[in-house]
Amino acid sequence: MKIRVKLFATFQEYLPEGAGLDGVEIDVEEGTTLKDIYNMFKLPENVQKITLVDGKHQKEDYTVTEGTTVSVFPPIAGG
Repeated sequence: MKIRVKLFATFQEYLPEGAGLDGVEIDVEEGTTLKDIYNMFKLPENVQKITLVDGKHQKEDYTVTEGTTVSVFPPIAGG
């Protein structure tokens, strides 16, 4: 099944070559979780992730479905 993955800020460096601002469309198997997607893109395990699926916050054990958009952000700090 196809989903779209968007990585933001410092996570953008983990997108494949040629991926644009709209992220990348990938094929995943049924039962794929957000944690599986983090592993596919080799996102650092020791960095907190803020993840939205179709605009709603989800935890890493969430199972994605056909056509969803996964947006992953690193923690945001400011001053």
